This record gives sequence, C-alpha cells and structure tokens, in this order.
Amino acid sequence: MKERSLAKTISGNIVWNFVGQGWLLILTFATMPFIIHRLDIHLYGVFVLISVVIDYFSFLQFGMGTASIKYIAQYIGQNDIAKTRMAFWTGIISHFVLGLLGTVILIAFAPVFIDRFFNIPSSLKETALFSLRIGSIGFLLSMLSGMTSGVLRALGRFDILNLMGIIFSTLQIAVTVAFLWKGWSLEEIIIANVAVQFFGLCGYWMYAHRLLPFLQKPAWDTKILLQLLKFGGFVTISSVVGPVLTNIEKILLTSLRSVSALTYYSVPFSLINRLSVIPASFSQVLFPVFSFYQESDKRHVNRELHYRSTLYISLLYAPPLLFFVFYGGPFLSWWLDKEFAVNSTSLLMLLGIAGLVNAVAYPSMTVLQGMGKPHLPAGFHVIELILYIPASYFLIRAFGGVGAGAAWLLRIALDTLLLHHASCRLLGVPLAQWYRQLFFRGFPVFALLALSFWGMKSLNLNLFHPANMAGVLAILSSYSYVVWRWVLDDSTRGRFREMARRK
Repeated sequence: MKERSLAKTISGNIVWNFVGQGWLLILTFATMPFIIHRLDIHLYGVFVLISVVIDYFSFLQFGMGTASIKYIAQYIGQNDIAKTRMAFWTGIISHFVLGLLGTVILIAFAPVFIDRFFNIPSSLKETALFSLRIGSIGFLLSMLSGMTSGVLRALGRFDILNLMGIIFSTLQIAVTVAFLWKGWSLEEIIIANVAVQFFGLCGYWMYAHRLLPFLQKPAWDTKILLQLLKFGGFVTISSVVGPVLTNIEKILLTSLRSVSALTYYSVPFSLINRLSVIPASFSQVLFPVFSFYQESDKRHVNRELHYRSTLYISLLYAPPLLFFVFYGGPFLSWWLDKEFAVNSTSLLMLLGIAGLVNAVAYPSMTVLQGMGKPHLPAGFHVIELILYIPASYFLIRAFGGVGAGAAWLLRIALDTLLLHHASCRLLGVPLAQWYRQLFFRGFPVFALLALSFWGMKSLNLNLFHPANMAGVLAILSSYSYVVWRWVLDDSTRGRFREMARRK
C-alpha cells in the first residue's frame, strides 16, 4: 500500500464517518427536547436505564467482533477466500448463539433488574419490565448487525456503512418522534425500534454478500474460532469492564438518588458522548491501518499517524468543548428549559472536559489493539474498575450528579495517561517528548480560542443576540484559518484540496 494512496483512503473514510455520525448528532440535538418532554423526566430515565442494561451485555461478543474485522481484512489482503468465508460464518454463528443467550438472560432476569437494583417509581415498573424484555430482542439483532457490518469495515467501505447508518438512524428517531406525537406508549416505541433494527440487519447482510458473493455458503472452522477468541480474549476483558466503567455511575446515581437525577445527568452525558464522533471517526479507520503496518519496516507510519490523529482530534474537539464551557447554561435553557439549565449546566462543563481527555486517548487505545497488544488496555481497565466503583459511590453519595461527573473525569484522566504511556513506549517515542510536541503545536491555538470565547462571553450578550452570534462565528472562522494555516502541514492541506476538487 503506497503511503500517498493510504493517506487519501484514510482522509476519505474519516470524512464519511464525520458525515454519518454528524447527521446522528444533528438528529439527536433536534429531537431530544421533544422526546424528553413527551415522555417526562421519569419515563425518559427508564428509557435510558433500559439502554444501559442492554448495553452492558455487549461483553458477550468476547471481542470476536473486533477480531473478525482484523482477520477478514487480513485474509482478503492475502486473497484467501476460504479463510475469509470461514472467519465470517464462524463469527456469525458464534454471535447468534451468544446473542440468543444474552436475550434469554435479559428476559428471565428482567424482574430482578427492575425490582431490586433500580429506584423506579412503582407506577412505572410494569412499563420498564415489558420494555426491557422487548428491548432484549434488539440485543440479539445488534450482535448480528455488528458482525455483518464488520465486513464493510474490513473492506474499508465506510461510504456504504455510513449511508446505511444515516438511513436507519433517521428512521429509528423518526419513528420515535411520530409515535410520541400520536401519544403512543414507550412499549410501542421500543417494539418499533426493534423492527427498524431488524431491517438494518437485513441491509448490512445484503451489502456484505453483494461485495463478497462467496460468503453466501455457510462454513465453520473451530481453529478460526479459537483464533478469534485468542485475539478477542483481552478485548473481552475490556468489553466486560468497559460498560461498567461507562455506566456504573448512572446505575449508582439511580440507586442512591432518583431516576430524575439520572435524567439530569444523562442528557449532558449523551450530548458530550455524541462528540465522540470526532475520535471514533479516526479510530475506526486507523485500526486496520495500524494492524497493516504492525510487522512492516515502515513503523514510522504508525508513529506519525498516532501523533497526528491525537493532535487533530484535540483541535477538532476544542470548539464544541469551549462553547459548552462558556455558553452551556444559556444553551441548555434554550434547548430544553430553565430547569435543565439549573440542574445540568455544571455537569455539562465537567463532562465536556472529561470528554476531551477521553477523546485524545482514542488513538493510543487503537494503536495498542491494532498492533496486537490488547492485553494492555484490558489490564488498565481492570485497575480503573477497582478504583472507580468506590470513588463513584462516595462522590455520588456526597455530591449527586456532580460527584458522578467528577468520578468519571478522574477515571478518564487515569485511563488516558496509562494509554499514552503504553502506546508511546510501544512505538519507541519518549512520552515527555511526545507531550511537548503536542503542547507546542496545539496549545497556543487552543488558548487563543479560549481567550476569544472568554472575551465574547464577558460582553454579557444574549446567546442569540446578533452581535453575539456574529462574534462566535468570527471566532470559529478565525480558529479554522489558524489551524489550517499554521497547524496543518502542506501535505495534509494538499490532500484535502484534492478531495474537495474530486467532490
């Protein structure tokens, strides 16, 4: 693979990821206020809680989804049709069995989750129980969708992947809004969402077989299963621990406080979590590239990609983060209502900072897994889990939602530091030198942006005052020009110009 061709492919796929995930962010932004107010605070909290419970069972993939992408891409590169087909079908069959197991467990133990672990109002328990059981069917569908869409990832077809995502995410949100508009119940909304998931699975399946027709014939290979499990073993640890690290503060917040407290926390968390489109767009594309150059004599490519992706992610994340820091309160008041602004503004600022720290860890996590070191992130996550659960408990008990946000920030900071150290060591780059390069290249423009927002905020203008809006747009335009002119190098600017001309 030529480096110039590689750069074009990476840039194009990252742009496609931004388009797909950005559209989902816009949809969420536009529809969340309506959904929250139609469901009310308590029922929306139930909706979030069901998603948390179902999401946790994703550990049943045992890391085979990630492993399948790696090996399908590897076997296609080797032009080994037989192994490609066996890797796909072995993964599909395994995911079906494990997904069915997860669905049965969720259905059987739904009353335990609802009655014993969560502080849900008694009037909503029947709704929560039915919704969790129906939603568990979606868990099986998501397991199979993840495996079939992995073929598109392995082939680098992020154009198709994101177009499919745009279609079905739009349909799912549209169905939710339409049902709420008609006054239908949460149970009916979840049934409709599961139906949309099924059609999405059919779409991924159709494209996977169209791109690789030889996948139509089923196959099974126990050796490949063991190979997938071997690679995915340490990814599994992260898959088991990861949902706990992501969601334990939400569960504790519900148990120690109330389901309404979860809503006030989950809305800013969801908003910040949508910004993960920025680092995720890079990581999904870079994972097979890091794997490709793992044994190559061009390991400098991985070092350069690691540094540049971390720098670019931080600079892309800076504008929305600083907007929320300086204008979070007025934004929430306009977007939702004053009650949300009172209860969630400090959380939005705190979680935004944590989101930036988390975002700059993505390339390091990706390079460790792509270069065959998944045991390192897994070990870090176990250490963090031991520290995070008691820290979350005491901070939430003392400070409520703000304590949950503070616990998440502390955990993310530790995780990022450990990942940076391990990835730089693997790539043969001194950590202090790497930090200095990032600091002197990125911090001056970040500080300039922060000072500009602070100056604009000090004028005390209304968020939608024409002068304020013009000032914010001028700040963002100037920031974009500074990044383009003084941060990006000539080769990167040239690639984006070439992509623009092609479009």
